[in-house]
Amino acid sequence: MFRIAGIDIGLKRSHLVVLEDRKVIYVGTYEECDLDFDFAGIDAPLSLPRRGHLRECERMLLSMGIRVLPPKFIEGVAKRGMEIADELRRRGVVVYEVYPYATRVILNIAPKANKRRARGRMEISKSLKRFLEFNELKNHDELDAAISALTVKMYIEGMGERLREIIIPKP
Repeated sequence: MFRIAGIDIGLKRSHLVVLEDRKVIYVGTYEECDLDFDFAGIDAPLSLPRRGHLRECERMLLSMGIRVLPPKFIEGVAKRGMEIADELRRRGVVVYEVYPYATRVILNIAPKANKRRARGRMEISKSLKRFLEFNELKNHDELDAAISALTVKMYIEGMGERLREIIIPKP
């Protein structure tokens, strides 16, 4: 059985969720986790576009009707994501770039809910339980980490696809 991590990158700390099959076995921070895992989905760009441009995967998401963040908004998070990806690869972990919002839209995991509001988090959490078993995810960072892990799980089980730099579930 594989262990799959989802990591929501933050500049100060990064939230991490680890799955075994459908079950969440760890919720915490990347910096404090001592569990080993085989695969990781990182919620941050793992490459930077040419200045002021979108990457091909972002143009593809836009053509699917999925909104993306502007490149200048995510540069610091991208650099931290690339550092963590390099650390994990050195440990033998297979790393993927993921975009939890795209997964929410494709899988209909409360795509219109606002993850920054308690009601929205509750809607997302309830909908996410169709796919994963967990007790509680306390904030939007933990939700994004869990959805990141779900995206990787689906991809390695053949229910996902690659859009250039990122992976998404198959619609």
